[in-house]
Amino acid sequence: MNIDKRITVLLGFCLFFFGTQSIVAQDAQEVISKVQERVNTDQPLRVDFQQVFEWKVTGKVERLDGMMVLQGLKKFRIATPDQTVVSNGETMWTYSRLENQVIIDNVRQDAQTLMPRDILFTYPEQYDAQIWKKNLLIDGTSAVVLRLTPKDQDQFLQDLKVWVNRDSWQPLQVEFTDLNNNTTSYEITSVQVDSSITEETFTFQPDSTTEIIDVRQ
Repeated sequence: MNIDKRITVLLGFCLFFFGTQSIVAQDAQEVISKVQERVNTDQPLRVDFQQVFEWKVTGKVERLDGMMVLQGLKKFRIATPDQTVVSNGETMWTYSRLENQVIIDNVRQDAQTLMPRDILFTYPEQYDAQIWKKNLLIDGTSAVVLRLTPKDQDQFLQDLKVWVNRDSWQPLQVEFTDLNNNTTSYEITSVQVDSSITEETFTFQPDSTTEIIDVRQ
């Protein structure tokens, strides 16, 4: 899974939690519902974050800052120092700064196309949620930690933890371990409505020097 897909998946989980029917998850579902009320809006949202990825085999650690913009169910823009991934709901642009190359493709409604807000609908029964820790203090902020575990052990995300501000119900941090025992964490530094975002935010305009690979059919 490439770095941008990891971002899409994890922030999707963090911002748009799915439900569960488990009795032991009742308290967790209450937290999830409050987070949804906080961030689930048709207004454009800007999410700033810092990612830390650690490879289990080599012990190598990669750190980067990123920004994600969401609007509605399908539109998003993810920007990191290496790549920008943009979708207007119909077309997806994946731009590599290193290669100065953009790949243009149709948005495909399958397991390989992971939209941030689709997580709410596509994974409703695949994970169990429970309260892992209560009443933590993080930099003076009261927080609760949710733990999500897959019902199917073949899922790529094997263990997911989410820290939530108990006052604002804004996600603070998310951490997961994948099938390869690699660990990724995201510290969400800001989630806010951004009225300056326009429709142009959800398209990508390459300059004259960029190599364009259009694989749309």
